[in-house]
Amino acid sequence: MTQERVINRMPSVTWNFLRANDAKIQWDEENTKALTAENITAGNTAEPVKIDINNEGSFCRKIVNIEAAEGQTVTVIENMSVAASCNMEVKTQIKGRKDSVIRLIQVQKTEEDSLLFVDVQCDLEESARFETVQVFPGKGDIYLNNQVELTGDDSSYRSDIGYLGQKTQNIDINLVVNHWGKRTECQIQADGALKDSAKKTFRGTIDLKHGGTDAVGDEKETVLMLGEDVANITIPIILCAEECVQGNHGATIGELDDETLFYFESRGISRETAEKLMSRAAIERLARLTGDEETEKAILEDLEEVL
Repeated sequence: MTQERVINRMPSVTWNFLRANDAKIQWDEENTKALTAENITAGNTAEPVKIDINNEGSFCRKIVNIEAAEGQTVTVIENMSVAASCNMEVKTQIKGRKDSVIRLIQVQKTEEDSLLFVDVQCDLEESARFETVQVFPGKGDIYLNNQVELTGDDSSYRSDIGYLGQKTQNIDINLVVNHWGKRTECQIQADGALKDSAKKTFRGTIDLKHGGTDAVGDEKETVLMLGEDVANITIPIILCAEECVQGNHGATIGELDDETLFYFESRGISRETAEKLMSRAAIERLARLTGDEETEKAILEDLEEVL
């Protein structure tokens, strides 16, 4: 039996009037199938570790554990596919030891009337770095929760997210970055487009903790609105308990302006084609960022299918 499950909860619940403090999904915990767990400790290799994750049954959960030893570098690519009328959770738990670098690339391909919950938990030691490239060009509902603990001094995090919401798709994104160590840094960049009756919520919290002196946090989002029935909620939050820190946030949200449309039309490009070109931009940028030719090709093929 399915029950309501609360996920993607913000640490500062101040948005009651928007009902955006968290997200709620229907989940059948009793009948959730546990898929075979993955434990990755490899590092310092030019080839990425690739994992194909496919749903099995109506409800399933996959756990991936990644650990990079001191001074190691590892790239992990997770390709996640969910069939129609199915629900899947992918939980990735990461530990970055001193001076390590971990890159996590997550690519989603879901069918309509499906649900994917992507949960990433990361803890970094001194001078460790974590980078995520998360690409969501699919058709089903997407829920993303990234929680990063910058525990060690000089640790850092870079997040790049790209999405394309269409039809009645729901995209719900929650990022929490806790700056515990001194001179820690985070950069969050989310870009996407919404069309038809798609809905998207973005919560980005940078928490500059007491004692994390000289920490720097920056988050930006760009949302292209391509329909009268789309809905967007963007909530950038900076929490600060330390004086000697920097926190920045900003968002650009809107339709294609007349000047841009005139530019396209003057070159014989219709409004519909222009919207498709602009919708592709964020996904194509992230496809190149993956640094893997096979993954880039798969993303662009999925994008062609969606559009």
